[in-house]
Amino acid sequence: MHNKRPTHPRETGFTLIEMIVVVLILGLIGAIMIGHGPFHSVTLDLRGTAQQIASAMREARMLAIYSGTTQIFVLDSAHRNYGLQQGIRHALPAEVSIADPSRFAFYPDGSANGSTTTLLESNRYVVLRVNWLTGAISVEGP
Repeated sequence: MHNKRPTHPRETGFTLIEMIVVVLILGLIGAIMIGHGPFHSVTLDLRGTAQQIASAMREARMLAIYSGTTQIFVLDSAHRNYGLQQGIRHALPAEVSIADPSRFAFYPDGSANGSTTTLLESNRYVVLRVNWLTGAISVEGP
């Protein structure tokens, strides 16, 4: 068998110039990415806000069950906040609006009034839906 070996060491690997070109290209791409700033997704921001509101609604449902009293959860578009009617309110992010102000009633047996509401940001929307029988809260949309 004949073993072919390169006759000159220059025939294998990369040259210094090739390595410098690759490093410069990667540096240029990195500079462009850093200059562009963090990536921003309107859909993810809206969905994150909806998940926070849904979590607060679940807490209101649990409080109704634990305390044995009906709890009213309010999404207030005029004051741009949400929370228990007689409790702590949380501010909505500046970009998010509520299509229709809503009041949700959570009852001691775990059920609810079964309402829905829509959150809007730019041209995207997410629907918060409450099941009347189980009081389960779902976030629907992109």
